[in-house]
Formats: sequence, structure tokens, C-alpha cells
Amino acid sequence: MRKSTGKNFLPIAIDITGEKILVIGGGQSAWNKIKILKRFDADVEVIALKVCDEIKESGIPYRIKAYEKADLSGFLMVYSCTNYPEVDRQIVRDGREAGVLVNIHDQPALCQFISPAIYQKDHLRIAVTSNGTDVYGTIEARDRIKHYFENNQ
Repeated sequence: MRKSTGKNFLPIAIDITGEKILVIGGGQSAWNKIKILKRFDADVEVIALKVCDEIKESGIPYRIKAYEKADLSGFLMVYSCTNYPEVDRQIVRDGREAGVLVNIHDQPALCQFISPAIYQKDHLRIAVTSNGTDVYGTIEARDRIKHYFENNQ
């Protein structure tokens, strides 16, 4: 049995088409989040001390700088992929104050929302979540759903 996050996340679907979403951090975990967000037509921006080549080459706007509270202004949500616990905790506090939804990569206990594992085919979207307790289990369940739909039609 997995350890509880102490949270009770409501699975919802939210339209992020054209919504401003900030990603703080510029490594591979940030790039993986960006790829998912772009599938849903979000207006993504990045702030990081350094960014990986994939982000540089993607055309996604990015700024090389340290995070500041004012950076949250105008964003619907923020994904923090910094791997700096003290910065992440500050982003959580600032996000709550600013009314910006916050996700801290690999830290569901700090998150206001989590991203599910998603299977998408045409207009069908199936999201699998474990309330933030078992990422690999949700990916496995999503992959089983994918296998079912792609081998039974």
C-alpha cells in the first residue's frame, strides 16, 4: 500500500486552451510537462536559471532568471520543476496568495492539483489518477487502457 499524500484531489477536466501557464525550471521534467501542456493548446512560458536544449529549440518563450513572486502575475497555474525544496515551498505560498494553482513536480503533498496519466484517441480522453500516491501505477493503468482501445477496435 502506498503512503497517503494527505490530500483528496478531485479529478476534473479543465480547458486550458490559450490559458497562460508558467513552468518554473528548465530541465527534462519541465520539458516533459511542457509537451503535455502543448497538446492541450496552453500558452506556456518558462522561467529558469538554465534551460535544456529541447526548450530552447521548441519556440516556447523562456526567461533565464531566478523565480520571484511577481512572476506569477497573470497565470492560471504554475508547474514548479526546480528540484529546490525551499523555492518550491515559496512558490506554494506565493501561488496561494496570488490565486494561482500550483503543482510541484513529484511532490503531491505540496500540490493544489496533480496531472493524471492521460489516454487520448480522437475526442475520447481517459484520465487515471491515484490521488498522487502511485505515479507508475497510474501510468501502467493508462497503458492498459491504451492497449485495450488500440487492440479491440
